[in-house]
Amino acid sequence: MIMNALKRKKIGEILVDRGDLNLSELSFALAIIKSTGERFGKVCLINSLISEEALAQALAEQFGMEYVNLKGFKMDEAILSVFPHILPPDVIHRYHFVPLEPRGDSLVVAVADPTDVLKLDELEFFLHRPLIYKLATESAIESILQNRDDGEGISWVLKGVSEEQIKVLSCKVKIPVTSFAKSVFFYRDFLGLSIKQQSQDEVVFDQGLVLVPSTYTANLPEGFHIRSLVQIQLFDIEERFFSAEKQNIRIVSKLALWGRSGRMFFRCLDPDGNVVEVFSNNSV
Repeated sequence: MIMNALKRKKIGEILVDRGDLNLSELSFALAIIKSTGERFGKVCLINSLISEEALAQALAEQFGMEYVNLKGFKMDEAILSVFPHILPPDVIHRYHFVPLEPRGDSLVVAVADPTDVLKLDELEFFLHRPLIYKLATESAIESILQNRDDGEGISWVLKGVSEEQIKVLSCKVKIPVTSFAKSVFFYRDFLGLSIKQQSQDEVVFDQGLVLVPSTYTANLPEGFHIRSLVQIQLFDIEERFFSAEKQNIRIVSKLALWGRSGRMFFRCLDPDGNVVEVFSNNSV
């Protein structure tokens, strides 16, 4: 992973060494950062000290990545056609990347922020294959995504599934997890919950679910273990059940009717072994 490098040279030093920034400008930027807490690159761009291309090239050097100029690049839909049909419609926008080309079992992608460790790790887990990162400017990536959308969004990633179908109605519980990346994939990208707030300490979903690190329960009495029962209500239960089988998600009980209610349900396990009961929103 590109984050696992030794101590890196500071971005300001790189820009000075490259001739994109002089010492006076460096001091000016550092003074602003000290008073505002803004990121170095943002301060330099806002104050027109450097170009966006210069920043991207310096970041590429800092993280040992290749800089790529995306001018004239057009996204090839066939590159992502190899992925499962359950990819959410907003996946490219959510992770803000541009797929460039397949390379063996890997996929080469362009990103703009190599410092977002959590998102890059999550993207690699989400796509189920190794990723080779190249660095591009924020505006170049945004331009490609906007041009590809043509005002319709990337509906080609998830054909035939409407926003109403992937809406989750309710979910209330707090659970400790061993991996945010795996659990976010399960609850957001598979079950369709939407994230309200995410940090290194917790992931809060709009529907009420809160994920916390497994260390959250470190002060519990010895031998006490939490195994939560999560109950989720959604629309497209049959499609979600069949996609669970295809992805080898552990099924506890197959799709069936719940008592006399006429509602469909199935049970599965999340990556930490918590039982998730998935119900349809109405009776059949």
